[in-house]
Amino acid sequence: MDFIMAQYPEIVTGFDIGRSYEGRLIRGVKLSFKPDRKAIFIESNIHAREWITSAACTYLIMALLFSRDPDVRELAESLDWWIIPVLNVDGFAYSHEKERLWRKSRRPASRDCIGVDLNRNFNYKWSVKRCEDPSSNVYSGPHPESEPEVQQLIEFINTNIPEGSIKIYVALHSAAQAVLVPWTHTKIPPKNYERLMYVAKAFVEALYPRYHTKYRCGSSANILKMFSGGSKDWAYAVKRIPIAFTIELPGRGRPKPFELPESEILHAGAEMINGFIGMIKAVKELGYI
Repeated sequence: MDFIMAQYPEIVTGFDIGRSYEGRLIRGVKLSFKPDRKAIFIESNIHAREWITSAACTYLIMALLFSRDPDVRELAESLDWWIIPVLNVDGFAYSHEKERLWRKSRRPASRDCIGVDLNRNFNYKWSVKRCEDPSSNVYSGPHPESEPEVQQLIEFINTNIPEGSIKIYVALHSAAQAVLVPWTHTKIPPKNYERLMYVAKAFVEALYPRYHTKYRCGSSANILKMFSGGSKDWAYAVKRIPIAFTIELPGRGRPKPFELPESEILHAGAEMINGFIGMIKAVKELGYI
């Protein structure tokens, strides 16, 4: 990221939201090609083992900067792009150094247990479906926004991005191969469910022709399972961002869904770009940007 910031300072701005529990900087980039654009915010690798997400984010950044494809250029210039490739920096490092399938953060949760599922720690309906077991992979934490990584993400958005400017929020995950809309804590759909699904289907339909990968779309509660405290629902309900998705990259049905080979990075990244092209066209049709 340092290289592209140095080469394209008029387009690329680096930022950090603060430090993790273990003291690592949580870094991101903002790409802005034209003035007075609404924004998209993407956070990735909140679950440490989902390496393909940060790799796909890097592919996205490079494509937005360097692709000459007219559709990609329109995609890039339609929005300001705020991207955090690795939010869970401590867990990510641990998954590289010690335990490949580590999921949570690294702050001690009890005398014998380490880590909180950061995507169960946001302060929206946190207590509805919380997990109270510190040994669980989906432990919600002792209270909402207990974790420094979550606190700093929220504080950064609240203080550094103009209120109302973010029109799309994407939580990038793997490996359910799906586009998920609110809610996670209930199967009752939100008020603008039809609009959310219109955009979700546009993403899925736009990526399919490249490699014929089939993504599902629907609410998290219906496609996966019910839980609470996720970033997507927080963005949608608390920040009132009208289009808030979890995008789950491929891996479903594989023997090792979180351990995709490096050769699939370009595949997943290219598909995701096509999906975003379809998504942004749909968002424009609906008048959000």
